[in-house]
Amino acid sequence: MRRLLLVSVSLLLLAAPLQASAAGCGINVSVQPGIVNYPAQSLPGRGSPSFGERVDINYSSAYLNRTITLQYLSGSVWYYAQNLTGNAVGFTRTFFGLETPGAEFGNNSVRAVSGGCVSNVASYTVRADPSAASWTVATYALLALGAALFALAGWKLSKKWFLVMAALVYLALAPFTGQRYDLYFLISSGIRLLQHVNPFYAGSPPVYPGAYKWAFLPLYVPYSSLSFLMYQLFTGAALPSVSALTQPSWYTSMFDVWQSFVNPSLPVLVFLLKLPIVLSTVLTGFLLQRMTGSRLAGVAWLANPLVILVGAVWGAIDPIATLLAVAAIYMFNKGKTYHAYTLASFGAAAKIWPALLIPLFLAVEARRDGFRALRPFLATLPAVALTVFLYAVAGNLASDLYVLVYARAVPTFYGLLSVNGLTWQQILLYLQSPAYPIFLWIGVPAYAAIVAWVYYSRTADMVKWGAVSVLVFFLTYNYVNPQYFVWILPLLILERRRVAVAVFSILPMVYVFLSYDLFYFISPAILPNEFVLGSSVLDQLKVIAFTQSVVPYLFITAALPTAAYVVLLAEELRPRLWRRNEESQQVQPSV
Repeated sequence: MRRLLLVSVSLLLLAAPLQASAAGCGINVSVQPGIVNYPAQSLPGRGSPSFGERVDINYSSAYLNRTITLQYLSGSVWYYAQNLTGNAVGFTRTFFGLETPGAEFGNNSVRAVSGGCVSNVASYTVRADPSAASWTVATYALLALGAALFALAGWKLSKKWFLVMAALVYLALAPFTGQRYDLYFLISSGIRLLQHVNPFYAGSPPVYPGAYKWAFLPLYVPYSSLSFLMYQLFTGAALPSVSALTQPSWYTSMFDVWQSFVNPSLPVLVFLLKLPIVLSTVLTGFLLQRMTGSRLAGVAWLANPLVILVGAVWGAIDPIATLLAVAAIYMFNKGKTYHAYTLASFGAAAKIWPALLIPLFLAVEARRDGFRALRPFLATLPAVALTVFLYAVAGNLASDLYVLVYARAVPTFYGLLSVNGLTWQQILLYLQSPAYPIFLWIGVPAYAAIVAWVYYSRTADMVKWGAVSVLVFFLTYNYVNPQYFVWILPLLILERRRVAVAVFSILPMVYVFLSYDLFYFISPAILPNEFVLGSSVLDQLKVIAFTQSVVPYLFITAALPTAAYVVLLAEELRPRLWRRNEESQQVQPSV
């Protein structure tokens, strides 16, 4: 008996250091958020749409291609949750749904095991928050009330004072909001230039993940660098390292890359980054008032909830291109063709769509002036030269241009069809279709036919044909993101198409409401992890339910917007508008 007791004690003494070494054997687990306020008194059942707790598993290179098992604790027993395979990054982010049997109110624990290695135990707390629905409704109601009061002020105030008020409102919203993923690109592109790293092409082998390149035209990028230099001047912040701009979880959760740049002074940088976006939005309102002679045109633009979202909150550069496109049409209508070409070309250097106007301008001028029309066309050269210079100075000109053309023209992402937003090609994505370049096959020839018609019909209504060109783009391109609708809204306002303005504002807003968590747009400097809030979890459940409901999803994202594009295109192309009208050479907007 004494011998058996000695053997047992010896085994226990040996097991203790073995278990301790296993806990430090190269796997570490963490979870976020630490507290989840779930918006109900009971957790969802198995198979229900569920909020997923983020679980980060960090491991050494020894676990490359090895199976790592995530476990959860129920009572005193550890149960299987899911298997993962170690990758070359050494970091996997996965999601532990609250519909799993092990999730419960109170403390929850998870760990990872592989072979004889047992990670640390990571814990999080789930609390019931039955008031989340009430707070969510109150939040949306408050936003709707603010938008209504803003629009009402537009009806009451003079042109000048409404523009001043709009500028103040937009500037107040800008620092503390943003689409977290898109803001990362506004921030990182300029930093990479300052690091002497090419933001347009990650290189081979890549200096940073290739998915995080700046895949647009380059005009905004040097401003991003200037913004960061001013930010450093105001805050004393250091230039991040190249590796610091890549969140370790990028390989398994690339949309969380925004977490790589979050600090208390972030609103200062965001304000600087958004300044040209906000000013462009407000100036577009001023220009619409000038072109129509009506202050309500500015109200229809600046008090539009979609324009507020894109121009003040989101952090998208589309309003910059839109201002320059509208200004180009304004100058063309006044007969200042050099100015028109210059503005449109610099707009295209920010985001490509104003380039659609340039062949339209050239078609009108060539019909009227023949080869002499090429003379003002030369005004596009400064923008072209600047674009080429920026690509060349950033890295390799040929590879940068190839990446731009391939990324924007071919609808693939790592060889698979890539679709997003309000387009009928969502149906192709659902059917797992191959990646057909429909834009190249149909969109480009259709646009060429538009240019030819403008030439042969002697029409010069750039507002109308600009809208037609954008609609063709919407019908053939695989990405029609909600921010793209600010391209066409000013043209519809100039045409006084009130119903179309309403439809083309409501459709993207409904998409954003159903596809995004409202709190995702709050600055992470204020709300580091939005899922701490019960209201945010409820919003996320809404997003999951929408994206997993095939029929409603395809109806909202594909059928409904495509019908709107076709109906408006048919209205724009009604035969009565095809009649040649020599007076249209003066190009008065149909207002």
